[in-house]
Amino acid sequence: MPGIPCPSCQAYIVPGSLFCGKCGHSFVRQAVPESGEPVCSVHPDLVSVQACERCGAFSCAKCLSVGARGEALCAKCIVREPAELLPWDRREELGLLKAFWKTCVEVMLRPTVTFERVRPDGSIGSSLGFVALAWTVGMLTTFLLYGLILAFMPWDTLAARDAKMPSGMFMRGTMIAIFFFYLLLIPVLGAVGSLVLAGIDHLVLRMAGVTQQTYSVTLRAHALSMGVYLAGLVPLCSAYVIPFWSLGIRVVAYRSMHRTTWGKGALGALVAPVGFVVLGCGFYLAMVAFFMSALPSAR
Repeated sequence: MPGIPCPSCQAYIVPGSLFCGKCGHSFVRQAVPESGEPVCSVHPDLVSVQACERCGAFSCAKCLSVGARGEALCAKCIVREPAELLPWDRREELGLLKAFWKTCVEVMLRPTVTFERVRPDGSIGSSLGFVALAWTVGMLTTFLLYGLILAFMPWDTLAARDAKMPSGMFMRGTMIAIFFFYLLLIPVLGAVGSLVLAGIDHLVLRMAGVTQQTYSVTLRAHALSMGVYLAGLVPLCSAYVIPFWSLGIRVVAYRSMHRTTWGKGALGALVAPVGFVVLGCGFYLAMVAFFMSALPSAR
């Protein structure tokens, strides 16, 4: 929600403010008997500023506050607001790896419940840290499998057959160096990719009319949806299962953390990847058509 409009200057004020920061208008007003104005359910002598967005109870400026998802809540609903954080938000207490593991398990096994109670606010650095760790864990065993296959190939035999080929020791060393290079590069590429993709998703959500939350909320939802990358510990899952699983989780995350509909959540999560697939397929078909037209038989 953008806030509560000031009746004096129409500037939007954060729920819970007692005065307008622009014109100084007081939001705490005594109720006039038999005026017909709605009064606070807790303080019947004060005029209600806005109804609670969760229970609908009329609330005065003293009772109204901002909930975890940015909604205007009354004092009773604020008390009932879940106070527990995701394990990732408690990593100083739990430790980095344990907090990451527990968060991934929650996202994988009960995504709807997890994102319904998760706090949408979080720093960009925290989100990117989760992305980097998710990419590293998700790709580690697959890269290790390919690295072992390449490391144990009969390079000495191949080198003996071809004098121009480097020695087996050189080839094994090269494979190991490539493995560690990509292992270091993966989290960086994952973090940069998430920054860009979350930005596109946020733009799509804004165009769809979802304007309550900031880009950092979209990035956090995008990052947490990568909790399924934990399944990448099973080799090859990262290539064939995780991308589609993560997209499904992202729909749930956007829907819950942006407090929007399933349709808009799906729109925000799927427009970018579907668009990239269409562009990629179009480019591939164009290249095939070009090379086909260049063949002598096509003339």
